[in-house]
Amino acid sequence: MHIGRGGPEISILRRNLRADYEPGNAASRCIQISVWQERVEHALIYLGAFGLGLGQGLVPQVLLLLALVFRLIVDRDSRKLRFASSVLPLFVLTGWMMLSAIPAIRPFAAWGGALGMALSGWVTLRVVYRVMMEKKEWKVHPLFIFLGSACIGAIYALFNYVIALDKGRRWYRAALPFVGSNEAGTIFCVAILVALGYFYRADRRGRLILFPVTILLTSALIATQSRGAFVAFIAGLIVFLLLGIKSRRTLIISLATLVGVICIVGFFFRTNPSVASRYARILNPLANRDRLEIWRIALQMMRDHPILGVGFNNFMDVYPLYRDPEVSRTVMSMAHNIFLEFGSTTGIPGLVLFMVVVIRGLLVGIKGVIKAGSSSSLPITALAVFVAIMTHLQFDITVYSGNTLPFFFVPYGILLLLDEWLELRKREDEYAES
Repeated sequence: MHIGRGGPEISILRRNLRADYEPGNAASRCIQISVWQERVEHALIYLGAFGLGLGQGLVPQVLLLLALVFRLIVDRDSRKLRFASSVLPLFVLTGWMMLSAIPAIRPFAAWGGALGMALSGWVTLRVVYRVMMEKKEWKVHPLFIFLGSACIGAIYALFNYVIALDKGRRWYRAALPFVGSNEAGTIFCVAILVALGYFYRADRRGRLILFPVTILLTSALIATQSRGAFVAFIAGLIVFLLLGIKSRRTLIISLATLVGVICIVGFFFRTNPSVASRYARILNPLANRDRLEIWRIALQMMRDHPILGVGFNNFMDVYPLYRDPEVSRTVMSMAHNIFLEFGSTTGIPGLVLFMVVVIRGLLVGIKGVIKAGSSSSLPITALAVFVAIMTHLQFDITVYSGNTLPFFFVPYGILLLLDEWLELRKREDEYAES
């Protein structure tokens, strides 16, 4: 995907470019920050990429947070905001979430959730900026580490799935060590789309490696029986088909991927009819009556609390007041739709702010895809992943914890940086040609 094109000469070039185009010679950071700190942060980013593939993103984020706080203390230049106006809607949204917590039943739960989301976003966006824009070159790119980790997770999930089938547990859903089936579905969906992005640009040897990887990840996705993740993957694939087709070769790759998915789905349906039964419920409103009831209640909460909502992380506390025992016998912890979640917990202003965040990401993503053309598959991959994440969030909120929140902020950060990243690549190309 050509996120970082290795070589010491590029590293030196990036330092020189920043010396020319940034006040205060930002390239001097490499002198101010000790080598051991660079290595620690480098290792923690690798740890985070590896952890995400297994559903463990919280611990690496905490460690990275400590490392970044230390950097802020010792390095004055690192205190400069890297996204500035780009993340202003996120800042405003966080502030509104804190404000809407005041009348909530559990205000500290709301404040804690808002603060946790803000810290996760800050850490993740800083890491995205560093990987994409700063001078550090990566011998193995973090995305490859994530793919390798997701493959390990897929093997783990499929092994447990086969063991369960052997014991007669036909309704078993594959999961990962640190998250459940729906979150695992999100992870495998993202990993497949990342692998597909690399597949577009890979040579023959790379495709021979990525082909079995894609089959493994797709099999694990189906084994999770996460209907939302499956629909999300189809949405991401459609983005590739609509915006990523730059040549006959990419069209063939996309169509071959689609045919491969159909074959894998058919295999699972034939070997385990319960899987077919579960996926068949996607288009059956009666089979999704409980989900429709949750959405109805979320809309009613929004109507009764239009300004401040019921408070972030307070949905489950208010839900019993609206629930019909004959329709829903369990208390739901979330609205199972990200827009209804923000609308019911932070009111209409919070919903509007979140919509601004999402729409901005989509618009800059489309702009980046058009600007990049066929020179890089990163823009289309980031956009496909972001669309897939947002699609899954319409049915199940799988990025609700510290373990999975980076799956929203990583593609979002990439989309926000695309214009600056493409400009940097253009300058590097011009410098190399001169």
